[in-house]
Amino acid sequence: MANTQAQFGFRHIGYIGGGAPDYQLATRNIQSSYVTAIFFGDPVIKSTLSPYIQVALASGLTSTSTLEGIFQGCTYSPTGGGAPVWTPYWPGVAQASDATAYIVNAPNALFLVAALNTAIPASAIGANVSFSTGAGGTTKGGGISSYVVDQASIGTTAATFAPFQVYSLYNGVGNGSDSTTAFNWVVVTFANERFRVVQGY
Repeated sequence: MANTQAQFGFRHIGYIGGGAPDYQLATRNIQSSYVTAIFFGDPVIKSTLSPYIQVALASGLTSTSTLEGIFQGCTYSPTGGGAPVWTPYWPGVAQASDATAYIVNAPNALFLVAALNTAIPASAIGANVSFSTGAGGTTKGGGISSYVVDQASIGTTAATFAPFQVYSLYNGVGNGSDSTTAFNWVVVTFANERFRVVQGY
């Protein structure tokens, strides 16, 4: 059965065999004045020359781009006052104080993600792949990311520093399992991430 389009970002589903599983979430900071939304499942990078993270954009990837991890929500003190709140997404509105963000950054983590359009075939397993922001995340239903992997980036020059590697095809049933039609789902792992590079930044 042909797949239907479904965008849900990078959904953490486990770890590569042979490595110790790490179920802890790492913490990073989001600057209180940062006005770009970050949704649950978005890839994030470290801001240049600062301790803060920001959402990663495919258009800004370069040979020195290194992912910090995958966003899993945050806590912050709202501008209007009151107790700190937890939310699965950063709303992209200035707040009273810097936020504490939670990310998955284990170098052997695995993520389920949908293809942008054209199906990603089994021959792509082991290849690096970049991403697209998709249709844009939504604050409804938990603030889920719309990021997808872009089949067109496989085998291109940009793939040499692409942030993910195709680990396997989705072997479930139902939507996303048809590897012959558009919008199929794949499992990826980090290819260019803070703990998967030779030199830090």
